[in-house]
Amino acid sequence: MNLLRLMLTVFFLALVVIGCGQGESEESKTKIYFIAKASESEFWQVVMDGARTAGIDLDVEVEVQAPMSESDTDRQISIFNNATLTKPAAIVVAPLLGDSLVGPIEKAVGKGIPVIIIDSAAHTDAYTSFLASDNTRIGTTAGEKMVELLTDENGKVGGKVAGITFLSGGASLEKRKNGFTEEIAKYPDIELLEFQDAQGRQAATISIVKNLVIGNPDLQGIFANNQPTGEETVQALDSLGRKDLAVVVVDSGAEEIRGLREGYVDYVIAQRAWAMGYMGIEYALKAVSGEQLDKYVDTGILVIDKAMLESGAANEVLDPVEYYRKKREKK
Repeated sequence: MNLLRLMLTVFFLALVVIGCGQGESEESKTKIYFIAKASESEFWQVVMDGARTAGIDLDVEVEVQAPMSESDTDRQISIFNNATLTKPAAIVVAPLLGDSLVGPIEKAVGKGIPVIIIDSAAHTDAYTSFLASDNTRIGTTAGEKMVELLTDENGKVGGKVAGITFLSGGASLEKRKNGFTEEIAKYPDIELLEFQDAQGRQAATISIVKNLVIGNPDLQGIFANNQPTGEETVQALDSLGRKDLAVVVVDSGAEEIRGLREGYVDYVIAQRAWAMGYMGIEYALKAVSGEQLDKYVDTGILVIDKAMLESGAANEVLDPVEYYRKKREKK
């Protein structure tokens, strides 16, 4: 009887030890929050896939969240604050507005949680590293391409062009707008109309483009500075049957690529979205380990024309999930 009791005691102690060991294993796995700008955006879906893949490769628990729309700053603030309360190892975030997350970021860092910022800057230095495309350079490159297109059309640098931003105040969008404006300003014979603001509303750019084209019969070019404005510019020009304008768009949404293929768009300036998401988790893990990181890291851009589309030279950004899957399999 005593032997039986001893065996049962040993058995139950073993179960307790195993259970504790499993609990420690789960709890010891590094957890990183990844907060994107919008779940409804194809661009951000690609970014989030990069983050999730990094979680698998690096054996990190990645909690991915985002507001539905890029105009829902209150929801993003709430997500960030809730993430801080759970005390993750690190937080990766793409702020919707430069000011919106300053307080929450500083609070998280004050609690010892490293914060990695991606895509758009926040107006604070209380972060470990900022990973993004050079958004000023995106705008400058768009301006350079617009000048090139107008010169090809007119035989000289000149003409009337319009710019469209998705949401005034967004840090990355403001830099793109300023870069474009400053580049165009170098050419006095180019008339740049006042930038139009879609105010973060879906479908607003369609009306903006139609009004611009109809109200300005001599309009020769349009610059749309992110995926929603770029895609809706294509849709508007398609409905108007206009392939004669010089058009430069940013990001690489399906409609933007259709526009490039069918002649409504001349250049797509694409960010390396998937790589940005993957790097966000990589850098968060480095921050957790105490590694010294650069304050700013340029994640790069790719300027795509129709020839690159047809040759497959742009697959890194046009089909990033498949591109990076094959690349990882070769390692």
